[in-house]
Amino acid sequence: MTLQPTAEGDLLIEEIPAFLLELLREIPVRAASKHPGVEERFLPDPANDDGIREDWKALVQPELMALFQSDRETVQADLRGVAAKKMGAALRIPKNHSDAWMGALNQARLAIAEEGGFGEADMAAEVAPDPGDPRGMALFQVGFYGFLQECLVRMQD
Repeated sequence: MTLQPTAEGDLLIEEIPAFLLELLREIPVRAASKHPGVEERFLPDPANDDGIREDWKALVQPELMALFQSDRETVQADLRGVAAKKMGAALRIPKNHSDAWMGALNQARLAIAEEGGFGEADMAAEVAPDPGDPRGMALFQVGFYGFLQECLVRMQD
């Protein structure tokens, strides 16, 4: 797999193997997890004050949830544009979609961590993909998504 910036500032990912393409396609699905605790992980209580919590839930949460949904939809639309190539698939992430990708990747990472009960040490570990080990695969997925976030951040610098 190769990653390179384009002259327009987009991120072009080429030679994507089928295995990693499937992980890319899972971003919006994993980010929209309905697992108990995921929403709390996305939207933790802002304070111990009931008034502040009520205002947060009424004024901030709906807008954040709409933003999260928009991020997932943008990523899903970009993934529909994946082109099949002789050496693997190719994906272009437009520069103006970077924030949406960062958001969706972060949502997916947080959801996977919550679903797997992963702590910081788990998430920092380098894990080789092993299709026979669901926990290891989930950790690999978290690491892969983190790598993509890092690439997007470097592109913005």
